[in-house]
Amino acid sequence: MKVAVYTIALNEAANVERWANSAVDADYRIVADTGSTDDTVERLTAAGVTVHRISIRPWRFDDARNAAMAVIPADVDVCCTMDMDRFLQPGWRAKLEAAWTPETTALYCQTVYRSSVDELTPLRSWPAKNFHHRWGYRFKRPVHEALCFTGDREVTTNSSDIVMFEVQDLTKPTRSSYLPLMEVAHKEDPDDAQICFWLARELMWADQQERAVQLLERYLALPTSTWDEERSEAMRYIARMRPEKKLPWLDKARMEAPHRREIWLDLAEELHGKADWVNLFWACTNGIEKTRRTGSYLDDVHCWGFRLFDLGAIAAWKLNLMDRAVEWGQKAVELDTGNQRLKNNLDFFIELRGQRR
Repeated sequence: MKVAVYTIALNEAANVERWANSAVDADYRIVADTGSTDDTVERLTAAGVTVHRISIRPWRFDDARNAAMAVIPADVDVCCTMDMDRFLQPGWRAKLEAAWTPETTALYCQTVYRSSVDELTPLRSWPAKNFHHRWGYRFKRPVHEALCFTGDREVTTNSSDIVMFEVQDLTKPTRSSYLPLMEVAHKEDPDDAQICFWLARELMWADQQERAVQLLERYLALPTSTWDEERSEAMRYIARMRPEKKLPWLDKARMEAPHRREIWLDLAEELHGKADWVNLFWACTNGIEKTRRTGSYLDDVHCWGFRLFDLGAIAAWKLNLMDRAVEWGQKAVELDTGNQRLKNNLDFFIELRGQRR
């Protein structure tokens, strides 16, 4: 088996050594540089990586990635697409050879997102199709590009033992180009549910709420919109932008994906604002019972903090369920030890429980 690790790059000098070292077990390491003005090319060359300078006009991520794939040598069996802000866990080559079969056309590995290289706690993780056969694949979409099979029958396998880490550089202005490219992608394929959702989300972040809601409603109506977690997220977004219809949309999101803690926290916040203590207690109870993250890119780290326990303790106090108020109040403090309000609440709950016994 011959393996090539490849990608595109633009001003990635800070990531070169880590990327190149993690891929050193590959037979080929190939980078298509799209116009770096720093010393990315020089660093890559010094690390033994083959660099091709390319120019893509007008800019599209799929064209750039397909150009990078085109310069991979013909004798390669398996390709690994790995962005410069990612790196492979050592031992990946042997695991790949063990998992890959003659029939395999693509392999999903585990992608783990970290806040920094030194922070080992994963923020989220998901399976991604990062390994593929040399032939029969192309990237599609000008942004949020997807690796698509062009042959007769795709045969995929999965190896969660192969781990690719990602530490995104949030200082780079990459996202500033996403919105116009997503407009192009949506125009090219208006029935692409994934792009419809992502474009709507980008418009929401850009405070273009009217069109964002329209696109989210279109997304929910598309026959290709079938993933319950993403559908529930679309409903959460609509609830955020349509406060007068917030509760009905959150209820739809709850019914769509009741296993997601994010939805229960949204419901709890809304019910707390309405001083609906019975239903607040119900929402917090259901949310707290969700102890496992989904592992998708939609996971929200904030919903795993103190807030559900905080709101649940308040609801329990209002309903005179003082044992539960103390229990959840203690848990809230454990999750945010520097929060004086939570400590004051807990002291109050303990004192009140003693008085009522």
